[in-house]
Amino acid sequence: AEATIGRDGIDHDREFMLADATGRIATQRNTRMLAQISSTYDAAAGELELDLPGGERVRSTPRPIGTTTVELWGREFPATVMNGPFADAVSELVGTPLRLLRAQDGIRGLDSHAVSVLSQASVEEVGRRGGRAELDPRRFRPTLLIDGCEAHAEDAWVGGVVRAGEARLRVIRLDPRCALTTLDPDTGERDADTLRWLAGYRRADDGEVYCGIYADVAEPGHVRVGDEVEPLEDA
Repeated sequence: AEATIGRDGIDHDREFMLADATGRIATQRNTRMLAQISSTYDAAAGELELDLPGGERVRSTPRPIGTTTVELWGREFPATVMNGPFADAVSELVGTPLRLLRAQDGIRGLDSHAVSVLSQASVEEVGRRGGRAELDPRRFRPTLLIDGCEAHAEDAWVGGVVRAGEARLRVIRLDPRCALTTLDPDTGERDADTLRWLAGYRRADDGEVYCGIYADVAEPGHVRVGDEVEPLEDA
């Protein structure tokens, strides 16, 4: 319902990661069952909680037990290997040995920019192109989902600054989409041909399909459901 957007995005977002023995980060691209796990981090208590299918809940304080180097989105960075019951619980669920890692030095496991913005109208337009009456916007994983504008109206904000609640976001570029959007956000199963639907009317000259926008944080601030989001002409 509300969150603080810092320089690196929502506080603690993508601070923890899962990786295999080779240092490859596990995402739903290669481990679809991760969709069935939800997580909560209580920063004040230092406790991480994982809710697994079937009602199993794992909650503990992760402790550092070593360091490693991981590669994510074409870049390498240091990470701390964390102890606790998390690795065993997740590894058993997905059938692959995974370790819990925590990014170091303020680094986050971001693929590109700190914040993604998407309009509900854009989601509905993608669904309409595919003959879907409803399309869950969570499959696009926006940091901020906005309403009250036309489909893809957010495209026009690229290069400008947008105020969202108390935060100001510098919009850098359009958001290129991948196969994760084809997966059901609750089960991880492929259930929608979103990339083909987008390509039917949104394929760019570079071959990518775009939906939504990427932004950096120009001014951190608090954002709540119902806050206004608007481009700033004087930015």
